Amino acid sequence: MIKNYILVLIIISNCFLIKAQNFKPIIADELILQKKVAENPDIINKYIEYENRFKLLIEKRQFDEIINKTDTLINGKRIIPTVVHVIHTYGIDNISDEQVKDAIEKINIDLSKQNADTALTYPLFKPRAANCAIELRLAKIDPNGNCTNGIEHIFDYRTNWAYFPLMKQYHWPTDKYLNVFAVNFIYPEGIALPEGAFIGGMSPFPPDNPLSQALTGGDPDIDGVLIRSDCLGTIGTATNTGNMGINLVNRTFTHEIGHYFNLYHTFQNLMLGLIPASSGCPSILAPYGDEVSDTPPVNAATQNTSLECYTPGSINTCNENPDEPDMIENYMDYQWGYCQNIFTNGQKARMDAVLSGIRKNLWSYENLVATGVLDTQNVICAPVPDFHSNYSVICPGDNVTFYNDSYNGPVENILWNFPGGNPETSTSPTPVVVYNQPGIYSVTLTVSNSAGSNSITKQNFIKVVDPSTIQMAPYYESFENGLNNAYNFINHGGNGWQITDTAAATGTKSLRVLNFNGNPPNSIDAFISYGINLTSLTTTSVPLKLKFKYAYAGKIIPGTFFTDADTSYDALKIYVSTNCGKSWIVKWNKSGQNLQTANPTQGSFRPTPSDWKQDSINIQVYLTQQQTNFQFKFEFKSNSGNNIYIDDIVIDNGSYTSISSYISDKFDFSIFPNPASNQAIISLTLFENCNVEADIVNLMGRSVASIIKNQSFNIGTYKFEINKNSLLGSGFYFIRLKCDGINYFKPLIFE
Repeated sequence: MIKNYILVLIIISNCFLIKAQNFKPIIADELILQKKVAENPDIINKYIEYENRFKLLIEKRQFDEIINKTDTLINGKRIIPTVVHVIHTYGIDNISDEQVKDAIEKINIDLSKQNADTALTYPLFKPRAANCAIELRLAKIDPNGNCTNGIEHIFDYRTNWAYFPLMKQYHWPTDKYLNVFAVNFIYPEGIALPEGAFIGGMSPFPPDNPLSQALTGGDPDIDGVLIRSDCLGTIGTATNTGNMGINLVNRTFTHEIGHYFNLYHTFQNLMLGLIPASSGCPSILAPYGDEVSDTPPVNAATQNTSLECYTPGSINTCNENPDEPDMIENYMDYQWGYCQNIFTNGQKARMDAVLSGIRKNLWSYENLVATGVLDTQNVICAPVPDFHSNYSVICPGDNVTFYNDSYNGPVENILWNFPGGNPETSTSPTPVVVYNQPGIYSVTLTVSNSAGSNSITKQNFIKVVDPSTIQMAPYYESFENGLNNAYNFINHGGNGWQITDTAAATGTKSLRVLNFNGNPPNSIDAFISYGINLTSLTTTSVPLKLKFKYAYAGKIIPGTFFTDADTSYDALKIYVSTNCGKSWIVKWNKSGQNLQTANPTQGSFRPTPSDWKQDSINIQVYLTQQQTNFQFKFEFKSNSGNNIYIDDIVIDNGSYTSISSYISDKFDFSIFPNPASNQAIISLTLFENCNVEADIVNLMGRSVASIIKNQSFNIGTYKFEINKNSLLGSGFYFIRLKCDGINYFKPLIFE
C-alpha cells in the first residue's frame, strides 16, 4: 500500500493501533458498510426498524426480570458454552491451552465486574458500572457428542489472512456454542492493509442485526469472535502483542464479546441515509449514537498517542445535556486494553435483551446439558493426535525432529511409525529420525490415555531428495519447454506459479503468478529449483551471478463516492540454499513501489517488452565453496496487487563475454550534458551494493578533482554535480569510477 493510514474496523478491537502513530487512522469496515449502503440504501431503514424492535425487547426484558426468574441461571449468571478454534501453522500462533484458559478466566472477571481496575473508573460513572451476569465456559461435549476440552488446534495457512470464510468452515453450531477463532492475522476481503498495520479482533453483531447481515450476507454460520491469537489472554504470546512488547490484558477479547452481545462503539453514530456520521456527537441527522443512554456521546474513537492512558474524566468532545466527559475507560472505546475497565448498565441491558432473543438457546438448560458445561468436574478426554517436524525436505542421511502437537486430552502413551526411517518406531515425544534413502515417506502417530486412543497418518510427509536430480551448471531456464518434475512449488492459496504465453522477455513463454484476482493477501507462492552442481564452472575474474528478468506493476484500486483511489503492491524475495532446502538465505528482496518495473494499472498486468527488467544476485561465494547442491527459491507474497512475471534465469559466469558486460550488470553511469558548457551531472545507478570511488583525470592520467572518496553505497540511483570552475577550465577529461575495485572510464568535455 502506498497510502499512510491504518484501517480500523467498526467491529474490531483497537489491538493493532499500536502502530497508529505513523498512520492516519480510519475505520475500515465503515468503508465496507458504505459500499453496502451504496449498493442497498435500505440497510439504514432496516437498521432503524431493528433498533426500534430491539428497544422494545429491552423494555420487555427489564419488566420480565422483575416478575420472573429463570432456572437456567447458575450462581446468578448466564453460562455461555464456548469453543476456541486455534488456527495455526505450527508456529507461535499455535497458542497453548493455558493461554486460552487464561483468556476465559480474565474475560469472566471483566463480565462480572471483578476486575481490580474498576477503582480507576471516573467517579461519576462508577454507579453505572455493570455486573453483566455472564460467564463463558469451555464446552465439554462437542456437536457429535464426544468429549472435548473446548479447544481445537487446526492447521490452516489461512490463519495468515483470516476472515469470514474461515469462521464458516470451522464453526460449531452457532446457536449452541460461542465460537472463538484465534488466528495469526485478520485480513478482510476487499481491503488492502498498509505495511505494518494489523487488526486485533473482529466480531459480527448477532445475525439478525442488519449491519451484521450487510457484512456476512446474513449467513448465521458466520458468528462468533475472530481474534488475533496474541490478543487473547494475558500470558504467552499476549505479552508481546504484534511484536510491540505490550500486553493488552485480554481487553481485545472483552471488546469483541461486547460486539457479539450487540454492543456498538461508544463513538458510533449513524446518519440518516449515510454511514457513518462525521462525528459521534448527536445531531438532527445523526441522533442515534451507540443506542445506549448511560454512555456519554463521543466525537471520535479515543486513541492513545503513547503507551500512557488518558486520565478518566479529562476529555469531553461533545456538548450535550447533561454535559458529561467522555467515558474513555469503556470497553467499547479504543484506548489500550489496560486503560479500559467498564461496561455500563445500559450496555448490560442490550446484552440482556440479546440473551433473551436470538442468543437465548445458548444458556438454556437443555443446551447447557448438551454441551456439558454444567459438569464442573475435571473430565479427561481422549487426545486428538497431531504433529509437525522441523524439516519436510532433506538430503539423504539427514535427520528430522518430530514434535507431538496432540490436543484435547493428556497424552499418556505415544507411538510413532516412520517407514523408511531410522528408527522405524519410537515412543519419544520428540524423536529424531534419519532417512538414508531418496524417496517420499509417510508418518503415523498414535496417542492414548485412559479415555481412549487415536491415530493420524500424514501421507507423503517427508521428501528425501534424489541426488540424481541434481544437474551440472551452467543453468539456463527460459520456460520455453515446460518444467521438469524436479522443480518444487509452494502454493498457500489461489493462483500459483505457472508457465504462460501471455508475455515473455524472450521467446514466447515465462513464469507467472496470476495475482490480479483470486489470491488472498498474505498468501505465499514459491518456485524452487532442483539442485545445481556448481563445481563444473571454473573460477574466473568475473563473479558468478544468478541472473533473471522480471516484470511487475501495482494494481490501482478505483475510488468510490466514499473512498479515494488507492494502489496495492506485492513482494518478491529470492532465497538460496545448499542443503536440500533445509535452510534458506534471503539474497534479494523487493516490495511495494521498489518492485515495480511498470506503472500501476487498474487492469490485469501484461508486460510490454519495455516493462521487463534484468537483475542479478552475486553467488560467487558458493562457487568458491564448490557447492554441489545449490538451489534458489523465488517467493511471492500477495497483498491483493497485480501479476508478476519471471523469465530467463541464468547461472553461468561464462555468460559475461567481456568486462563491459560484467560492469553493465553491476552498475551504470552516464554524464549529461556532454559536451557541457559550465556544469555536468553524473548519474550513477548501482544494481547491487558497492564501495565507490570517483574522480576526474586529465589526458595525462593525473587526478584533478575528487568526486567520491571510497564510500559504501546501496542499490539505487545517485546524482553528482561537476562545475567547470572546479577544474582547470575547458578541455577533455575522463570520469574514473571504481566499484569494488574495478575501474571504468567515461570521457567528459567542457567547452
